[in-house]
Amino acid sequence: MEYFVILTPKCGGGFSERLDDLTRQWQAWLDAHQCSKSQLLATRVYLSDAINQWPAVENHSLYIQFLSVGAVSYVEQPPLSGCKIALALLVSTRNWSHAGTSERHVLSLGELRLLFHSVRYVSADVSGLGTYEQTERAFKEHVGWLQQYGLNLKDHCQRTWIYVRDIDRHYAPMVKARNAFFEENDLTPRTHFIASTGIEGYSLSPAATVAVDFFSVSGLDDGRILYLQAPEFLNPTYEYGVAFERGTRLSLPHGDLFLISGTASIDKHGVCLYPGDVVRQLDRLFLNIDALLRSGEAEMRHLRSMTVYLRDVSDYETVERYMQAHFPSVPYVITSARVCRPEWLVEVEAVGWKAIE
Repeated sequence: MEYFVILTPKCGGGFSERLDDLTRQWQAWLDAHQCSKSQLLATRVYLSDAINQWPAVENHSLYIQFLSVGAVSYVEQPPLSGCKIALALLVSTRNWSHAGTSERHVLSLGELRLLFHSVRYVSADVSGLGTYEQTERAFKEHVGWLQQYGLNLKDHCQRTWIYVRDIDRHYAPMVKARNAFFEENDLTPRTHFIASTGIEGYSLSPAATVAVDFFSVSGLDDGRILYLQAPEFLNPTYEYGVAFERGTRLSLPHGDLFLISGTASIDKHGVCLYPGDVVRQLDRLFLNIDALLRSGEAEMRHLRSMTVYLRDVSDYETVERYMQAHFPSVPYVITSARVCRPEWLVEVEAVGWKAIE
């Protein structure tokens, strides 16, 4: 059994009190579902103030006793409910074995291997390096780690999350570096790209304009990997100069995992629809996500987790009402994160799961 869980503090007060509350919630969840803490596979931590909060997380029992048993990444993208911190957790009751650190974590189940890699820079790492060079370095780090297992970027990397500081300034050089690196690694329109979200996000170092999370998989042959396309709704990304897949379906031994890239209100020509209207943009982007899922023989009912990124925090209440009305049973978090095009008011990434019946 696989679980996709979103937790937020239910109390106010100081940050440490909120961490205490999350610890109690997580223990209660484990008890209610008869799971052990070792069955946590991966966690993403959303923070409202990473410089002050991430060291506190790392030194708290929530991280030391619970989260660090699996892969962990963090990003400063303030949860808009005002809760300061949100956790997105992946749990499996299957007998996965763990190896590595929380930043470079390997999960194995038979021939299947999942590799989570979180690249976060300190100031000394990126002194004198611009966004292009930081992006290139992050991808080189992941390729070097994959090579230790006899793997490569083209065949095994299935998902990236690229967090860009001040995205209106630094998105273009990130894209240029990614495009060049992909070309060198035979990731082209003739082959395939990688499902991805490129979104505003911050890490500890003000000098770091880029942070990247990677998810790679080994043990799947080509027939078990499907790149999702919905040409009647969405055009290929390379047509407007970027290089990522709209979504990917991984046919694992126990079910299909759907990795839906950051998706916005866009048509089949790459044109933003409904500028200035966040509700109509939500309608359109979910139409796009539905089409992507259907191309992989799934439906919206198979969605298991979502992250909603808002450019304008004043849209939060409207978007929260929309999500509650349309997706009352799907865990989600709404964060403050500017999207790569100014006219896009909202972007959503999603994870789907279709168990083998």
